[in-house]
Amino acid sequence: MIHKNKLFRQIHIYISLFFLPCALMFAISGITYILGFDQDVGLKVQSYKLNQHIQKGKEREALIEYLVENKLKLPSNTEIIKSKNKGVSIGTIHYSANIAPMSENEYLITLKTRSLLGDMIMLHKDKGLWYFSILSVGFGITLFLLYISGLIITFFASKKDRKKQLFVLILGFLITFILAYISL
Repeated sequence: MIHKNKLFRQIHIYISLFFLPCALMFAISGITYILGFDQDVGLKVQSYKLNQHIQKGKEREALIEYLVENKLKLPSNTEIIKSKNKGVSIGTIHYSANIAPMSENEYLITLKTRSLLGDMIMLHKDKGLWYFSILSVGFGITLFLLYISGLIITFFASKKDRKKQLFVLILGFLITFILAYISL
């Protein structure tokens, strides 16, 4: 029979190992974002001009046709996506294509390819599809549970340093709240 402390530690270890790649991705993308990098770090942009009359509402079709005719990469998602840019955009957070009017019968086609770090920052900001969002929420819940189980393991399994451990925990809360408050 497995001792409950051993079982608790095993669960703690294997969940930690499973979510380690997610934790590293969030740590790297969060630190680089705080240091001033954003999703456009290493962004590759290609621009083309299209001189053609396009009927209103047919911009997506004209964009796809232009990409195919010019042997340019077609985004994996050809449905219209929300974009801050004017015009019509298709694609994903990694690779997208946009067509925007410049003047009458003149359009600017822009292709954007993000770097790995740019993709990571976009996932961190929950700008991708819902698949990674599920993993992110699972990671957040797991992180909470891992800290709770770590506290339980620490406080109940090791009684000799309990006063020091409580002091460090209280100090951590105090510093976090003070720095958060003065940063608002």
